[in-house]
Amino acid sequence: MNQNMPTQLVIGCFIALSCAPWWVYSQNGDNRTLVNMTLVRNASVLGAYCLDGSLPAYHLDRGFGAGARNWLLQFEGGGWCNDIPSCLERAKTHRGSTRFMNKLEVFSGILSNNASLNPDFYNWNRVKLRYCDGASFAGDAKFDNGTSLLYFRGQRIWRAIIQDLLPKGLGQARKALLSGCSAGGLASFLHCDNLTNYLPKNTSVKCLSDAGFFLDERDISLNHSMRSFYESLISLHGVEQNLDKSCTGFRYYPAQCFFPQYALKYIRTPFFVLNSAYDVYQFHHILVPPSADPKGHWYHCKLNPAACNAAQIRILQGSVSSANSFRKIQKRYAFGIEFLLPAFQKRRDVHKFLLCSLSKRVARNMVCC
Repeated sequence: MNQNMPTQLVIGCFIALSCAPWWVYSQNGDNRTLVNMTLVRNASVLGAYCLDGSLPAYHLDRGFGAGARNWLLQFEGGGWCNDIPSCLERAKTHRGSTRFMNKLEVFSGILSNNASLNPDFYNWNRVKLRYCDGASFAGDAKFDNGTSLLYFRGQRIWRAIIQDLLPKGLGQARKALLSGCSAGGLASFLHCDNLTNYLPKNTSVKCLSDAGFFLDERDISLNHSMRSFYESLISLHGVEQNLDKSCTGFRYYPAQCFFPQYALKYIRTPFFVLNSAYDVYQFHHILVPPSADPKGHWYHCKLNPAACNAAQIRILQGSVSSANSFRKIQKRYAFGIEFLLPAFQKRRDVHKFLLCSLSKRVARNMVCC
């Protein structure tokens, strides 16, 4: 890879590599890899717990052949919790406790061991880091009011899993790719540089975020709903102490460094970003969150883009300007932008924008180490 271009920013199809395993199933029939869960038994020494106090976990499928010393680590996604009630509810689910997680996990997409579906990584050591902290593996706090107890220990979970993997071969990796989808894609921004601290200096390390480039933008009512959400999350989980100091020292609002658009310029490790210009989550929660549409004018449009009226289409088209603005980053920081989705149009098959996939050529150029 060209060392003068540390980051490739690819704003494209939403389900290309690590998201939407159903797409892979449809191409692969019943040929799926099931991988056992590994609990991190010594995590308690580090105080690394899921929200409910259960031990963190991961799934490891061993590499072989030429890929035996290469590692692909994928953060699981699954949203966030930003207040005590939502975190208490989350702690009762597989998003907050390994007690409720499937002990066997399907490995597909970028985690597949099928060479025809995953030619670049099929024979690597592939690891899925289970998500149970509610803050993209970034918090370090605890809530205890005498009645309820919650652990906000995502940062410690990250450290515990990595330390568990080091003696299993990660410590001798030749190549390593840290990836993630959605909230896990955000985690890849937060931990990309940190991974290099655990690995030999001659290890080739790169990072990939799939559908994790959440934007700090105003919603249709001109409020910063997502910023407010993240600020409450950061305060509750004790995240700020774990954000990049180079970023937090520069921003007037340190919490903004939880947003990839601000954190990216401080990441030194080669980074690839894959994101849809019409990401469903960002449409529903950043551009048109429920608080900005109390009368439900956007209800049908959010269910089916083909039902959007002309004014709504214009707003959606305008939201792409936020993605286009990162061309300025390309000029200043030598970040490469591969492609954008075509203009959002009102037509019967518009929903296909959310179902496209990267060509093998683009995918290979983007993530091949």
